[in-house]
Amino acid sequence: MYTGLLHLHHWMPFLWLLLMLVVLVQNFLVWKSNKPFNASLIRQNKITLILTHIQVTVGLIMLFGFHLDMFSDMGTLMGDSALRFKYVEHPVTMLLGAVLITIGNAKSKRGSDDAAKAKAVVVFFGLGLAAIMLRFPWSEFLQGA
Repeated sequence: MYTGLLHLHHWMPFLWLLLMLVVLVQNFLVWKSNKPFNASLIRQNKITLILTHIQVTVGLIMLFGFHLDMFSDMGTLMGDSALRFKYVEHPVTMLLGAVLITIGNAKSKRGSDDAAKAKAVVVFFGLGLAAIMLRFPWSEFLQGA
């Protein structure tokens, strides 16, 4: 089961990153032009949100379901930069990014006009993407799982 979750957690970011970039560009174009904030864009935003939540959920299942013993000695965990990155910095930052993306999706539902809805998505999805990219394990992402 762990191997399947590991592969899912490794390969899904490729799809997520592609979709996130498409959604950001499309929302930016709506924000800066007179294009409508239509049902297709709402659906793409929601799919991006769902993929974000699935990715974070899989990561948390892997962390707390299979690596809970790592938290028994916090001195060692926090003293080793590689362990701290993998078990503390990465999960916390991913959760923060998912929260920002969730806020952006919620704010886009309450926007006063199409430009305000798209702006909320661009700002909060962009902040979420920036947070995620800051603590992303690039060396593991660019090689096999």
